[in-house]
Amino acid sequence: MSTESGDEAGEMTDDGGWIADAIDAEEAYRLTADLVRIRSYPGEEAAVQRAVADWLTANGMPAELPEAAPGRPNVVLRLENGPGPTILLNGHTDTVLADPAWEHDPWEGRREGDRLFGLGAGDMKCGVAAMMLATRALDQHRDAWRGTVLFSSVVDEEAYSVGAHALIDSGVAAEVDSCVVMESAWERPCIGAQGKLLVRVDVRGRAAHASFAHEGVNAAVEAARLVARLDEMAADFPTHPHIRASQAVLSSLSGGGAYVITIPEHAVVLINRHTVPGETEAGVLAQYRGLADSLGSAGTFDFSIDPPYYPPWETDPAAPVAVAFAEAYRAETGHDPDYGYWGFGDPNLFSTTAGIPTVMFGAHAGRYHQAGEWVDIPSIAAAARTLLRMTVGLLPAG
Repeated sequence: MSTESGDEAGEMTDDGGWIADAIDAEEAYRLTADLVRIRSYPGEEAAVQRAVADWLTANGMPAELPEAAPGRPNVVLRLENGPGPTILLNGHTDTVLADPAWEHDPWEGRREGDRLFGLGAGDMKCGVAAMMLATRALDQHRDAWRGTVLFSSVVDEEAYSVGAHALIDSGVAAEVDSCVVMESAWERPCIGAQGKLLVRVDVRGRAAHASFAHEGVNAAVEAARLVARLDEMAADFPTHPHIRASQAVLSSLSGGGAYVITIPEHAVVLINRHTVPGETEAGVLAQYRGLADSLGSAGTFDFSIDPPYYPPWETDPAAPVAVAFAEAYRAETGHDPDYGYWGFGDPNLFSTTAGIPTVMFGAHAGRYHQAGEWVDIPSIAAAARTLLRMTVGLLPAG
């Protein structure tokens, strides 16, 4: 196994021994493989979500299935164990579409040595499985902690984060003190990452017969003038000591339609703009409006934000959730976490939109969104043990 986790490291904790023995690696493998075998593209998550809820209920923890959208339920389970803080354990069960380059059935859940191959194995059904096993262990050892553990398996993370938005809209921000998102990030756990805005520019011109171009304003040309100067803005983008610098990538430029001898009066530009903490939607749009104003164009430019939108996020390493994680990770691996600040998704929403201090970590995995996606099987149990240590360390003793 490529991580430093394992039974030897797991014995480093001072928890009376129960955490080291609480998670069985083979059960973690089987549970992850069972989830992988249920196809769950965005919009098709109901079956796998029911499987998660059924497992929790069968293990004495009745789960709810509130709909995030019609036919698309989240799984929510609340373990209340007296007064104390509330910690949110979060994961998602939807996957990207299968890459055609898969050499075997991506839903087979194939095991080769210590690796499990399958679509969603690493991103992130292994994380949901680790959460399920850790939640059961917490339920069985209520004498070790006080407070509330809120388990949530959400839909749609790979598309528009409908599930996370629905959970936030349900009011969790008012009750949750800390959040853990169990995305696969064993070697580089995350306490921050860049944000993403999809900036839409609607360029309006004036239609005219192409033989009399001087009578119109070509929206496609005016859009191209804006695009040609986008790189000029990069020098003014803010930087961050840990998070990758802001950047802008042209996603598409379109104007006109089927062939007609008419100057296009409407064009659309989409810009994938990454951001760092401190940047806001309003500030980013103001930058682009300033660039458009400098063109002296006869066209008009309307700027807006298309979904999905992910604000940048960052958790103070001195925050209780980060301190508890670092101690748990050290107990499991024997060394301090080497934090990464990468990617974006539901952690951005829980951390920034909901304002909940958040840590992202999970099993060791690779080839996300590609053929041959895999997860290291022993690391699923290691992630579950780390989550247990972190939760027990964060919540008061029972």
